[in-house]
Amino acid sequence: MNKAVGPGTARRGAQVKLIDVAKKVGVSPITISRALRNPAIVSEDLREVILRTVAEMGYMPNLAARALAGRHNGVVGVITPALHQYGFTDLMVGIEDRFRDTELTVQYSNTLRHAEGEAGLLKSFLTQKPAGVIIAGAESYRDLLPLIESAACPIAHVADLSQEPQRLVVGLDHYSAGTGPTRFLLSRGYRRIAFMGRGADVRSRRRIEGYEAVMREAGYFDPDLIIGGDSASRTGLGRELFSHLLQRVPDVDAVFAQSDEMALGVLIECKERGIRVPEDVGICGFNDLEFSAFTEPSLTTVHIPRYEIGYRVADMLLRAVRDEPPHEGKADLGFTIIPRGSTR
Repeated sequence: MNKAVGPGTARRGAQVKLIDVAKKVGVSPITISRALRNPAIVSEDLREVILRTVAEMGYMPNLAARALAGRHNGVVGVITPALHQYGFTDLMVGIEDRFRDTELTVQYSNTLRHAEGEAGLLKSFLTQKPAGVIIAGAESYRDLLPLIESAACPIAHVADLSQEPQRLVVGLDHYSAGTGPTRFLLSRGYRRIAFMGRGADVRSRRRIEGYEAVMREAGYFDPDLIIGGDSASRTGLGRELFSHLLQRVPDVDAVFAQSDEMALGVLIECKERGIRVPEDVGICGFNDLEFSAFTEPSLTTVHIPRYEIGYRVADMLLRAVRDEPPHEGKADLGFTIIPRGSTR
């Protein structure tokens, strides 16, 4: 049953304007606006009154109006390829920690690794007059570069360092992230080392190239040792791919998996088959997710400083938005191999 709204009754938040909040608090609208963009500029007591009044009245800032009135709408757009994957969680936390207590807020958009959608999402952000944009893992810059060069706001990047952007870039060399773990496994006495991952994006393809270069140099390269596939469960995919691998390369003695979830699947399949880890098969994962230290045996993996990458790229962008000189134009944060019980 619908409840009638009388002439003296207003819906909470209906057409509440900045001036209404200002009158209620007893300050100027510009004070309210500045306090909402940067709470640290007003006293703690006034801040509490403003925030309480905003909540009670249901005031919603009009970002479009803010963009018309100023240089930007106060929003940083973040374009990512895979928000649903664990590996991006720490990156997002790093970005948000840097923007917390600043005048900027963050809005995400997910490409789901579809390169053809990247330019469209960037165009969509740019039409909203954002403070800036972070492109966190573009597949291709072919269609993005013209938009970046003509953009009215700064654009920062999380990227493989072989990609085109030369300023406001944070990332690592994924080719080296392929060579390093492969050399590590060779140094532990493994020879028939498989690469598990389908090369779905430019970063994993660069790691495949690094793996192949090292294996060729050592005289152990075999194309049958590279295996990939798709599955809703990455752990399930690890089990499935390792089973296929054993059928076509029975003497495989190590796996370099492109995620810790897939590495866990390999470990589970080894236990199911009575294959000893690390004696018979060594396993190295990628991303150093929390669970990798608590499996039995614990998983050797590659640590990527995802939080630091997110924080650093957000800091670069923030300094550009504020017209402050950058500490650096391009930062290589590298990777670290974490040896654990799944390798000799």
